[in-house]
Amino acid sequence: MKRKLNFSFWLFVVLAVLLVIFSVENAGAIEVKVIFKKTTISLAILLIGTFVTGLVCGALYAWWRLIPSKEEEEAEVIEKTDNNKSIQV
Repeated sequence: MKRKLNFSFWLFVVLAVLLVIFSVENAGAIEVKVIFKKTTISLAILLIGTFVTGLVCGALYAWWRLIPSKEEEEAEVIEKTDNNKSIQV
């Protein structure tokens, strides 16, 4: 598991560095229309904001999928209890 986390960390670092380089090279102002409002924003800010939003959404999804539900926890406790009883017999 540690090796997978280490790979994920370095992948994140590489992507972040590439994002910064790409953002600096494309730092011009652009016009963005959100619903009915037009606004001018730096493309670098837009790119970094999009990256961070995707990162947060991905982290929340992974956290949601990895945290066991109460039903799963109860089933695991029951299974462990049954295994302990069968070993004692």
